[in-house]
Amino acid sequence: MTIAGVVLAGGKSSRYGKPKMFELYEGKPLYEYSLDALRDNALQPLIISTNRDLFPNFQSLDVNFVIEEEKNHQGPLFALHHILSSVPDAEWFFVLASDLPFMTSSFVKTMISFTENQYDAIVPVQSDRIQPLAALYHRRSIDQAEQLLQHNKKSMQALLNKLNVRYVPFANDQKELININSKEDWPQ
Repeated sequence: MTIAGVVLAGGKSSRYGKPKMFELYEGKPLYEYSLDALRDNALQPLIISTNRDLFPNFQSLDVNFVIEEEKNHQGPLFALHHILSSVPDAEWFFVLASDLPFMTSSFVKTMISFTENQYDAIVPVQSDRIQPLAALYHRRSIDQAEQLLQHNKKSMQALLNKLNVRYVPFANDQKELININSKEDWPQ
């Protein structure tokens, strides 16, 4: 089973006010926490999905880049479809957002342990809150993603509604799933 490690780092960061994936936390840009958790599990290839404007700001040299050419940010479903279309050699894609400063390799390892061929996606859930940007997607998800995009539907939830998903429960205070959308989201 081949699993690619993907960091989604092409968003607008509109609530944060500047590209949050480059914000430093304990001396490291936010995106590197997700990248390190994937790297520590020997996922290959390692991919950063971003856009042409943000691309020059990345420091990682041991990764592949999938660059969206569109001027307007199209969202995570578009990015996922673009990755599935651009990377033909992987069976599974472990997708992590670039704003998860507490992401760990043990979380990634736990999620990988749930991969079974009968599922199209492995998604963590806290109570009733799904976490589709800390999840695994099988290559066969590409057809459903493409259909949704053709109908101008861009929701990750819409994709999950079309897939056979294994939801993995985590505690509400699971630190790895804390994401930073605004400056107020930083733990005090």
